Amino acid sequence: MDGHALDVLELAAIRERLASHTSFSASRALAEELLPSPGAAEVASRQALCAEALQLIALGSPHMAGAHDVRGEAEHAGRGGALGVDALVEVAETVRAALGVRGHLAEREGTAPLLWGRASEISETLAVVADQLERALELDPPGVRDSASPKLKTLRSELATARRRASDRLRSLASDPDLQPHLQEDFVTERGGRPVVAVRASARSAVPGIVHDTSNSGQTLFVEPFAIVELSNRLRELEGEERDEVARILAELSRHVGAHADELAQAVEALAAIDFALARGALSRSWRGCPVTIGDDVELIAARHPLLDPATVVPVDLPLTGVRVLVLSGANTGGKTVALKTLGLCALLHQCGLQPPAERARLPVFADVVADIGDEQSIAASLSTFSGHVRNLVHVLDAATPQTLVLLDEVAAGTDPIEGAALARALLDELSQRAALTVTTTHYAEVKQWASATPGALNGAVGFDQETLAPTYTLTLGRPGPSHALEIARRLGLDERVIERARAGLAPERVETERLLSEAARAEQAAVRLRSEAELERGEVSALHEQVARHEQAQRTAAAAAQAAIAEERERARADAQRDLAAHLAELEALREEVRAARREERRRREAPGAEERAAEADRDRRLGAADAHARAAARAIDEGLDAPVRQTRALEPGDPVRARALGLRGVIGEIADGVALVQGGAMRVHVPLEQLEPDPEGARSARDAEPAVRVRAAAMSHAPSLLDLRGQRADEAREAVRQLVDDAYLAGLPEVEIVHGRGTGAVRAAVRAELDRHPLVERHVSESADGATRVTLASRASS
Repeated sequence: MDGHALDVLELAAIRERLASHTSFSASRALAEELLPSPGAAEVASRQALCAEALQLIALGSPHMAGAHDVRGEAEHAGRGGALGVDALVEVAETVRAALGVRGHLAEREGTAPLLWGRASEISETLAVVADQLERALELDPPGVRDSASPKLKTLRSELATARRRASDRLRSLASDPDLQPHLQEDFVTERGGRPVVAVRASARSAVPGIVHDTSNSGQTLFVEPFAIVELSNRLRELEGEERDEVARILAELSRHVGAHADELAQAVEALAAIDFALARGALSRSWRGCPVTIGDDVELIAARHPLLDPATVVPVDLPLTGVRVLVLSGANTGGKTVALKTLGLCALLHQCGLQPPAERARLPVFADVVADIGDEQSIAASLSTFSGHVRNLVHVLDAATPQTLVLLDEVAAGTDPIEGAALARALLDELSQRAALTVTTTHYAEVKQWASATPGALNGAVGFDQETLAPTYTLTLGRPGPSHALEIARRLGLDERVIERARAGLAPERVETERLLSEAARAEQAAVRLRSEAELERGEVSALHEQVARHEQAQRTAAAAAQAAIAEERERARADAQRDLAAHLAELEALREEVRAARREERRRREAPGAEERAAEADRDRRLGAADAHARAAARAIDEGLDAPVRQTRALEPGDPVRARALGLRGVIGEIADGVALVQGGAMRVHVPLEQLEPDPEGARSARDAEPAVRVRAAAMSHAPSLLDLRGQRADEAREAVRQLVDDAYLAGLPEVEIVHGRGTGAVRAAVRAELDRHPLVERHVSESADGATRVTLASRASS
């Protein structure tokens, strides 16, 4: 790749960002040396690794902590050299990191097969190296363990004892009353690795020993007393033996590392390649890159310059299918050069193995990218700006091939406009035959006309706000852009008379062309604004439609829930009514049997009953038969009434007093929605279909004063049990027994009853208390016998 093009397109800044995402020096070096590849197979391989890295990052990246580039240390050990403690610790940490990455990728072989292929190059036999190093070395802080060898352990134990003895002996001497007057200080210190005491220079002879140092003033001598010289000598001998043993252990460990030098180097290279791929994925993710389709033409949608602030950069669209030359024109500071560099850098990123920042991308694999961007003036080389550009253009023409991307900023500028325009047209015409794609910026009207008239060439205009005279940095293909030089000069404060004089000096056709281009740009901006407003309104309408749909769905859901609740309530009411009716029928049958038994008994007592008694018996039979018929008719009415809709005489409205015979409900309509009324009956609010309601002729009364919809009167029982034992029964049996007990006790006039249910699992106790909570004849109930029984207080007959 052309080095000058890589420089002006700022690939070095991309490499620096990439390096910041790496984990250790070996992968950082790969990032700093990265160059785009001209080979399609290599580019495809790089992109595949980047795509796998992105997937791996989303799932969880392997940890590279502890990895070091130990290839130099491994090579040194392989040649027989000894490694220090720090180098051996780095080898151990690197092996552990490499094996960790290998294990992590082995678990994700299906997700990242290419990365696993690199990780599989890490030899598992390196675990033996790490084990041996970790047994012998302390990793944090680095050092050799006492247990590295039996001899080292013994020497360090003897060293500790010898140091303790020397220190104790020296402190004993320092605290000797005969010596203390001759000491400058009473502390013990070292000089040259030997224990010493600070002795006054004037009392040198009072402390026999070896002088190792003197103070700056000469008033203090640091003396090693003869009494501890032998102990100190022994200490030095042990320290020397310890150093020798540590050196022997490190040499042995180094030989072991050297035996695996090639495997270590291969592991570092695999780690670096994996970390480098992860860095490319992380950087691509940071600027929201997209995968690239390799094709013959350039198509970039919403491409962004990766080095500009993503919050402010304006995306550009470059759909260049079938285009050989693109001519960008428009106002200065309008973004022509940014668009030029965005295209060039996206192509380089693709061939470096990174995903370019765009929403969609199709790019060829260019064999080379050449560029002439910026001021090429050089005083040292006696080159003017134009001369520098011409020198670059010579290189561009020489390098142009059918696989070359050519980027030219202000082609043939810096010289006579007429000759420069002619040179620019000729150069672009030649490049359209030689290069794969040429993109140039220009202010030459003749070049814009050439692009409009030449097959395979295309004009492009950078955005410029006609109202504010400020650049918009957008890019529109298919038309040239006016330069707006006079308008910009006016905005920057140039004298109006000068501007008008310049305008008068323009050729009429040039003025007309600029006017038409400005009007076209203004019309396009107006169309864009209208389209944006239409899109906004369309979005608002769509949001309203969605809101209405959600509201309708919510209403349908609520109505369905209300219907389900009403059906459930109706079924419950039918079941309760049927149970009550069955109980009354049973009571009626028992009463009839009782009367029959009494009649038979009376017949036995009286063989010839009188006419009056027979008439009374007949009357009782008639009354019983009538009661039975009424009860059965009530059963049929209940079955029919719960399902049959109520005939409405008029439309019901909120505020109307109504009743629902099927539910035994009276109340006032609060609101009506979708054929369902919310009925307030006392403290209860119920949703009821309108077809089940009818006007209440008596009007709405409060729940406290309202007459119940159904009143059952039964004769008082002469006796009822006050104690019920439910232990051993199931929950459903217990509920039925509780209902029967409360009914009987109430009819018998008992104020309280007691229910024994035991503690057990609590299921029977819970069923009993739930039944008591909803029974209308229960005033309250309390726990008894450590929660094994419940005492029930019944409602008084008077209040009922």
